[in-house]
Amino acid sequence: MDFPELRARRIYAQKLLHPMETATQAARWMLATQGQQYGSGITAIEVRSAEPVAAAVEKQMIVRTWSQRGTHHFLAAEDAQWMMRLCGPRPEAAAAKRRPGLGITPEFYQSCYRDFLAALGDGPVSRSEAYGIFGADGTVGGHLLRSFGGLGEIVQGARRGKEDVFMLVSALPVASRELDGDEALTELGTRYFHSRGPATVQDLAWWSGLTVRDAKRAAALARDVIAVGNYFMGAFQEEWSDFEAALSLQLSLPAFDEYLLGYGDRAAVCAPELVPIVGPTRNGICRPFTVSRGEVVAET
Repeated sequence: MDFPELRARRIYAQKLLHPMETATQAARWMLATQGQQYGSGITAIEVRSAEPVAAAVEKQMIVRTWSQRGTHHFLAAEDAQWMMRLCGPRPEAAAAKRRPGLGITPEFYQSCYRDFLAALGDGPVSRSEAYGIFGADGTVGGHLLRSFGGLGEIVQGARRGKEDVFMLVSALPVASRELDGDEALTELGTRYFHSRGPATVQDLAWWSGLTVRDAKRAAALARDVIAVGNYFMGAFQEEWSDFEAALSLQLSLPAFDEYLLGYGDRAAVCAPELVPIVGPTRNGICRPFTVSRGEVVAET
């Protein structure tokens, strides 16, 4: 598969050519949308949807959490818990190794978690309120929130002004999907390759934060997915060939957009000399960018 076809198929798969009818459908299709910058994550869903996103976030149909790689993502509410439980253990294991250096003992960690859950049982809690519960802010408080927010019980709802607000998964208006083991890997592989394909097993491993072994298993189990060389994509793309319609789009995409951040290998869409401009840089900085004929060409 040459690069122009790959770019066109990714634009098509990511609903940039034909946006979804509703914001929740778009979030569900993308499975998890990078939301490290809150506003950029909202915009990323909006460019794939025919309606604004804010109402769906206010209604808690779309939530934000640290679902994978220890970074923020927006997800349809029913997908948050199983994604955290599937993809969260590896970043949590890495985070646990840093706690002694932060002065966080196991006893303090568990006490804070119990107190946080108890407070959330009475309703949503803001970031500053959480810091008050922990008796810590800054590095320690932020570390605790990131850890607790990826364990599977807690998500973020709509912000209060510019402040993050946390709530229990059990308080969401929709039931969480119950997926684990091979069921979860099947769902992950299916939805990743449908929404990001053509993509490789290595792309999935990077995006999810899982091991390559688990990513291979997810690819093998994925439903309605076809392989083209090293690439996997949804079988619905087999009969699609209107590449020019996709490549003719001029796209203005937000920082951290999945068109760039949805893959471990971005060389097919972004020249190396543009990485310091659009990111991700060594410091993790990303900026908005323009896409012309499927290639990142400049910062917007």
